Amino acid sequence: MGWLDNVFGKKEAGEKAMPAANPVAGSKQSKDPVCGMMVDEDKAVATSTYHGQVYYFCAVGCKKAFDAEPAKYLRGGGHIGGAAHGH
Repeated sequence: MGWLDNVFGKKEAGEKAMPAANPVAGSKQSKDPVCGMMVDEDKAVATSTYHGQVYYFCAVGCKKAFDAEPAKYLRGGGHIGGAAHGH
């Protein structure tokens, strides 16, 4: 069993992997303001509210970074391509 199998679980014969990058039809998507990743609002790992607006995050680390300096990320100072935490 490879390291990915340890992380995601070994698939049984004939089991298809669900495409991670394709949003579910009808789901509401928001952009993580820290890394730029699209996040399904119903499945977001974390959220923060800033000036009455709810922001959705792909990882707790993104939420923590945003909470520490929200203005930095809202004016476009986020990480490009999620490199900060390995997307």
